[in-house]
Amino acid sequence: MSFKKKLLTVTFSGAFMLSSIVPVFAANNFPEQLIYCKNGIHHKLDLEDLAEEKGLTIEELVIELKKEREARLEKMARKKGITVDELKAQMKKEREARLEELAKKKGITVEELKEQIKKEREARLEELAKKKGISVEELKAQLEKLRD
Repeated sequence: MSFKKKLLTVTFSGAFMLSSIVPVFAANNFPEQLIYCKNGIHHKLDLEDLAEEKGLTIEELVIELKKEREARLEKMARKKGITVDELKAQMKKEREARLEELAKKKGITVEELKEQIKKEREARLEELAKKKGISVEELKAQLEKLRD
């Protein structure tokens, strides 16, 4: 494979990895759209529409989605014969391995890659906050509220 093809492959792989590692969503109190990756394809989920479809508030929908995620994790853990905590640790280890591989391809350390990802996330948050007319701190607070 020529150098140009390798470089192109690494670039697209890196872009794909970064986009699936660092999903960002935001909203006034809850996200209008949730971006998630399934089978390598990014999907946008309009939470307002979905909540309306299910006859729930956005807050109730977010709680339901979190419960569904936990149920999926429990099912995956049962299939593997391990606990959910062990599964989460395994998933974290796999994520770290992907980061190491990507860092190696880019010729940088994992810490440098994480810093690069952090900077890109900050830039997206700044852009999103500006679009929403709020500060980055307010946006981060809203996102943190969603994670809890």
